[in-house]
Amino acid sequence: MAKFDFLSDTQKPWHYMDVEQVLTALESSVEGLSYVNARQRLRHLGANKLPRSRPIGKVLLQPLINPLTYLLLGSAVYLQWNGAEGWVLISVGVLHSAIGICISVWSIKTKEKVSRDRPQRRQNEPSSSVVVFRDREEMEVPSRDLVLGDLLVLREGDRPNVDLRVLETSEDLQVNQTNLGGEAICFKRADLTFEEKTPPLECSNMIYAGTEISAGSAKGIVIATSRYTQEQSALIKDKPFSVIHSELRQLRQVWIGLLLLVTTTAIGFAWQRGITINAMTAAALIVSTYPQNLLRIATQVQLFGMRDLAKQRIWTRFPSVLDAIARVTTIVPIVESDVVLSFDNLSRAGIEWQGLIRASEEDAVAFSEVIGIETHSYFDAPQEKIRQWKDDQQKTRQKSLNAVAVIGNDIEDIPLLRAADVGICDRTCRKELQDSSGLILPKDDFHYLPIAILEGRATFDRLQRTALLTATSSFTLAVLTLMDTAAGFSMPPLQIIWVGAIATPIVAFPLILEPTHGSLLTQPAYRFQTMLRSSNYLRILLSVTATITAISVVFWLKYQGQASMFSQARSMAFVTLGFSQVFHACAIARHSILSNLPLMLSIFFIAICQLAFVQVPWFGDLMSTVPLNGIEWAIAILSATAVFWVQELIKTG
Repeated sequence: MAKFDFLSDTQKPWHYMDVEQVLTALESSVEGLSYVNARQRLRHLGANKLPRSRPIGKVLLQPLINPLTYLLLGSAVYLQWNGAEGWVLISVGVLHSAIGICISVWSIKTKEKVSRDRPQRRQNEPSSSVVVFRDREEMEVPSRDLVLGDLLVLREGDRPNVDLRVLETSEDLQVNQTNLGGEAICFKRADLTFEEKTPPLECSNMIYAGTEISAGSAKGIVIATSRYTQEQSALIKDKPFSVIHSELRQLRQVWIGLLLLVTTTAIGFAWQRGITINAMTAAALIVSTYPQNLLRIATQVQLFGMRDLAKQRIWTRFPSVLDAIARVTTIVPIVESDVVLSFDNLSRAGIEWQGLIRASEEDAVAFSEVIGIETHSYFDAPQEKIRQWKDDQQKTRQKSLNAVAVIGNDIEDIPLLRAADVGICDRTCRKELQDSSGLILPKDDFHYLPIAILEGRATFDRLQRTALLTATSSFTLAVLTLMDTAAGFSMPPLQIIWVGAIATPIVAFPLILEPTHGSLLTQPAYRFQTMLRSSNYLRILLSVTATITAISVVFWLKYQGQASMFSQARSMAFVTLGFSQVFHACAIARHSILSNLPLMLSIFFIAICQLAFVQVPWFGDLMSTVPLNGIEWAIAILSATAVFWVQELIKTG
């Protein structure tokens, strides 16, 4: 068998080398490989198969490759060895790991379903068979049999799954690179070379996997296959997150910073008072307040939004498009002078219409007076107009994330679609235009846009309310732990774990399953720009203050410094804390509780558990509670409604 050690170095700067150097490096020729040599290379290199994007096995192994898993396990073993409830930490860790795996698998299945519904799905798939030169003759072979050094023939409509160094092109060759983030119309030439550090998509002597031959034909030498292609390398290196994911990551950093601050302060109080802080309490606080699976939930909610839009034949190419469409404040259709326009008035949603017309500026002004929206000439620096609209929006509200959407219908509109935050077209447009758009409508009808905007806002709103509920619970537990330490008390660790790690996620989950509420389209746009705004911080502060005040009043009115009443006071405070999460979820739910079956079931489950934890002796010993009478239960539950009334006052305000 021939030795193919020279094929091990596939990261050479092929765009920097001329044709002869490429052929020499791969020990190939302009006549292609021999059949025997190609088969030998195939056995040596393996089949040209793309790796699965995210196999189920990899998802199942995620908890095992996470360092936090072993940190939690080590802490639990240490605490259990010292007589604490370390088994609870392991149980909670296993529970949240299982939930995370289920959400990840759910996301994979949802994404597959959405992909099956996308327009021109089959045209977007790589060619299953290709034409190569073997033994100086053209022959058709399966694409999985391509090897380094093969001479591949590409014609219009082909979508290679290998990277090529161009050897020969027709005069009309055009390559669509939009799937890789490039231009829709790219021209290629074989006689060019580029500097080594030239970005891949700017190398016009290369054709990459994932692109499409829009016109003409070409011959190229295969220089990368399988997972070594530029397309796969980009997927591995670049893991783009939406704005929501970015903000949730920032929020998680704030959580971690708060935990460190509270733990340090609690240790300081304990040291000053000459007491030893309960290690189990600290571990319970960390487990209960760390935002488990929040990013996975965000991905799944976005996929839900894509699925719901797909049911109405509106297709979003990426989950991040839902972020952008929710932030849209300006919609810019590109129109002809003889078009008849019909669009919805979205001023109540904080969205304005602008227009670009394929006519002179004088005609644009006249057109504006007829249709009632500001219109400018398509030929008068349109990209500068888009930037100006973005800048104007930012001047009115600093640090905002307003977005501009452009609706195109011609191949010449591609640069404007790419310059906008959201490029929009319909299914009747050319494929190059669809590949450059983030949102594809069923037909040329602007009345579909409110549907897409509403779904984008609903996706943002679901995640925002879930994050607010989770953040409020975490901050409440952190402040209560700090207050207990300062007062010389110790909050039972299992109570912290129940409220933060179990009860709060149970009542938060139904919020992401709520149907889209039509009132979101009548709310101002700034509410859907970012989660990290001052009004949300104020909501969290008021909710935490109301909950802690209610718990403190219940505890101290019952306790009053009498040691004999301490257990009853702590049990009442536990009931108030648990039911506060329920009333908070009820207050921020968009739909009536009676019409939200998942929320009703979660409330019923938490109420039964709270009753058992307090009234059943075995659970009482575990949770450090004592039975309460009817009046004490009524006082504790009524006090828990404080956060509900605060949220209602915020709504009316």
